Amino acid sequence: MTKTINIAEKHAQFDAPWSPKRIAKVDDYDIKLAKGEGEFDWHKHDEEDEMFLVTKGILRIEIEGQDDVVLKAGEFCVIPKGVRHHPVCVEEPVHIMLFEKAGVTNTGDNPDSDLTQELVDL
Repeated sequence: MTKTINIAEKHAQFDAPWSPKRIAKVDDYDIKLAKGEGEFDWHKHDEEDEMFLVTKGILRIEIEGQDDVVLKAGEFCVIPKGVRHHPVCVEEPVHIMLFEKAGVTNTGDNPDSDLTQELVDL
């Protein structure tokens, strides 16, 4: 069934930082929401690109061997597969929408991290 999804309303349904929630699927991709506080772990996804869209706050993504990317509300970037990156919240709270292949672990090549989360549907 086709329905409207309000991103702000979905973000209001949870508080835990760095705990992605799936709000929709597009073919073999998950659309997820997350909230950020402080820093996330350095990691990479060997087989998948990762899209970050900031809807609130400011997120800096440190990228190994490259300049940082700074995202404000309404801006997004795609981190290519195999690229190590480190999200850092500059202005909190940070609300993020992620677009990733289904089955991707949020901590990528660092699955033993304390920040590794099971994906939950909202």
